Amino acid sequence: MRRNKEKKDDAVSPVVGVMLMLVVTIIIAAVVSAFAGGVTSSQAKTPQASIEVSTGYISGNFDIKFEHKGGDPILTKECQFITYLTLQNGTVVRHIQTPTSSLARSDTPTLSDQYTYSRGPHLTDPQKYAYPCNPANDVTLSNGWTVYGYTNTSAFPEGANYAWFGQAVWLPGDIARTYNNGYTANFVGLVSNPMSPTSAEIALLKECVERNCKLEIKMLHVPSGKYIMDRTIMLQG
Repeated sequence: MRRNKEKKDDAVSPVVGVMLMLVVTIIIAAVVSAFAGGVTSSQAKTPQASIEVSTGYISGNFDIKFEHKGGDPILTKECQFITYLTLQNGTVVRHIQTPTSSLARSDTPTLSDQYTYSRGPHLTDPQKYAYPCNPANDVTLSNGWTVYGYTNTSAFPEGANYAWFGQAVWLPGDIARTYNNGYTANFVGLVSNPMSPTSAEIALLKECVERNCKLEIKMLHVPSGKYIMDRTIMLQG
């Protein structure tokens, strides 16, 4: 009597199943890797720059000075300044300066007996960047400079000034300043109406300097979400 030999294929199904699982796993890993690589490559690069910060008085005006000591160019249209000023009573005043923040006005007439306007910190080399502070109307100075008003669209598109924060590109060697009491008080968040700083707000700024109040300054690169600068200083005249 012959016995029929039955073929046993039971072991084939588990092998095929394992192979299919491996293939699916490899495909998923490849997709995830490609996606992650795409995200990484599309993320904006944060400019790397060494920026020195100092403070002091210039002709009676308290100034915060930013000097680009070296590194990448900084497009200020891509940046924000975030400041935290600790007052003498412990109150912390937070302020954000953006490329489209309101212009700040000088606290007193400073240019041919007119108020001036700026979005600081602004670059300060008039030979390279034009006059950094614009009056309300066109003014011709004694040295021959004609300074166009901030509303003069024939001089700058939409009244822009390429020295101002939000318009300027900071290059190694450039110096940007808040320069005027009105601009500085606005930059650190002490002014409720940037176009009309009050004597009380300017007095509070000067008190903060006398008391050496702490000021934390962060320069945020918005596209990458990272800080170009994060510095804490004491206000000193």
